[in-house]
Amino acid sequence: MSWRGQKETNPTVDKIENVIGRSCTVHGDLVADGAFRVDGTIEGSVESKASVVVGESGTVKGDIRAVEVLVAGKIHGNVTCTGHLDIMSTGTIEGDIDAKSLRVETGGVFAGTSRMGGKPTDQKAQKAGKEQKDKSATPELSPQFSAAR
Repeated sequence: MSWRGQKETNPTVDKIENVIGRSCTVHGDLVADGAFRVDGTIEGSVESKASVVVGESGTVKGDIRAVEVLVAGKIHGNVTCTGHLDIMSTGTIEGDIDAKSLRVETGGVFAGTSRMGGKPTDQKAQKAGKEQKDKSATPELSPQFSAAR
């Protein structure tokens, strides 16, 4: 049972098609249409049109982009998902997250900033838009006030 008497359901995870085993270390980016499970180490980004599961022994040193993400291991990079992000009690994310929804179990660690609820955005475009907004939000002073500076 979980909080408020609701039955706890396991997160929806697509059928795993790709597995990186405990003894495997990958140097480079991985892209696939199917779901990934990472129990080894990846030094590069992971992109899937389905789910990504980082097992307890798994480590990703790079960004992850997927529909659903479940973290029981370690991620040193940004996580972007169009669906749900689950950080389990053994999971750690050191980086920014962009997800529709997020759950962090007691003991799970998240060090970074989060953006939730909307459609994930490209972080470069988001930063450029913020800088443009900051510039346009600064009103020009009239000549009489400029002279007072």
